[in-house]
Amino acid sequence: MKKLKLKYRYRLVVYLLMLLVLLALFFVLYASRQSRGYSISTLQGELKNTIAQVLDSLSEKKSPQSITLPDGFGFTLADTLGNVLYDSRQTEISIPDNISQFSEVATALTGADGSALRSAVGDPDTEYLYYARRSSGLIVRSYSKFKMARPAQIEKDNTYFILIAILLSALIISFIYILRKLYKPLTTYSQLVSAIKEDGSRLSSIDFENDELGDVGREIADTFNQLEVAKKYRQQVSHNIAHELKTPITGVRAYLETIMNSEDMSKEQMRKFVSKAYSQTLRLSDLVSEVSTLNKLDEASESKESESIYKIGPVNLHECLDSILEELGPKLESHNISFESRISSRLKINGSYDLIYSLFKNLIDNSIEHGGDGIEITLDAGIAQMSGDGGYKINFTYTDTGKGVPPEALQRIFERFYRVEEGRTRKTGGSGLGLAIVKNAVLFHKGTISASSKEGGGIVFKFSLYSLEDKG
Repeated sequence: MKKLKLKYRYRLVVYLLMLLVLLALFFVLYASRQSRGYSISTLQGELKNTIAQVLDSLSEKKSPQSITLPDGFGFTLADTLGNVLYDSRQTEISIPDNISQFSEVATALTGADGSALRSAVGDPDTEYLYYARRSSGLIVRSYSKFKMARPAQIEKDNTYFILIAILLSALIISFIYILRKLYKPLTTYSQLVSAIKEDGSRLSSIDFENDELGDVGREIADTFNQLEVAKKYRQQVSHNIAHELKTPITGVRAYLETIMNSEDMSKEQMRKFVSKAYSQTLRLSDLVSEVSTLNKLDEASESKESESIYKIGPVNLHECLDSILEELGPKLESHNISFESRISSRLKINGSYDLIYSLFKNLIDNSIEHGGDGIEITLDAGIAQMSGDGGYKINFTYTDTGKGVPPEALQRIFERFYRVEEGRTRKTGGSGLGLAIVKNAVLFHKGTISASSKEGGGIVFKFSLYSLEDKG
């Protein structure tokens, strides 16, 4: 059998009504207790007057039997041992011969007035209030049936009940206010869930409360927006990667199909097509390598143990550049590009050799691919000592005298797959990932990078690399 599900708002109403009922019962019990206390106090005053009347009559030498009291009141006379000498009820119910065991009498025997509320020995169904006093060798005890009654002053003055009514009304209003405050966050979170289930476009229109629950709601909305941005970014990257892979793969396939379908192709022509297919595989290999490098950099930025992804150690920058120039030397010569490094042969930094190598290689490759022939490249470096921890950073300035970049594109050249001129970069074979790798390699080394146009043509990259802690 399906369990009946009660809506949260109705459960709140039930809980608050239960609390209201409990409070009402509390007030009723409190009022009853106050009324009972007032009734006892009032009756005790009347019993005192009764004792005074009995003592006055005895002082006038009247017999106990001749003493007349108001209706409902009686009295008992006993000696100091508690032996009963007279009781006005002795003709109605049985009276014990000795009353010293009763608390009000025991108190009176000590010299103080005593009072007690209990059932009579011979009348267990009725409560009596007793009041006893010792006087001239006698114990005088007065008594009367106790009845709960509303005090006379409350009979005449309804202020007490008006106060209770006002208080209960205030509580009801407070409960309604609290209920609305409790339910409003649920309504807001319901709107949040609905907006998330849709496309998230309505998230900005949700009015979150200015409290802890509102802060949590805003964080959820912000997190969803970030996830949506990341999702779109991954989709864009996946699309760009597929697009970039398609070109070299299509080229390799076309050259190989030409070779396979041309039975009379000469060896020289076949070698030419194989060479072109090989060039496309190199381009494909470079693209895969660059994507892999960026993925590892992303993984390192999200990992607290980034040194487990990239080995950190001392890197001689001069030797690193020599290795790069040895690899890129033929390309520099073919484009008649000169490279001047003003870095000391003893300059070292603690960091990732692979990333620093990739950083400078991609900068030089970018100048070769997009700067044009006959340009000049210069690289300067200077150490800046850090105060406090004794660490240091190296500031670099990389300059080429090439074609440069339009001012409106300078802020975007570090984006993945961004091309300043789509047609030209297609022609030169760039993937649009080189400068993205440069920026992320700089960020890995806790540095910053910026690009600006050079006077007279060309581009200037200014960046810094911090010496990282070697935990190996």
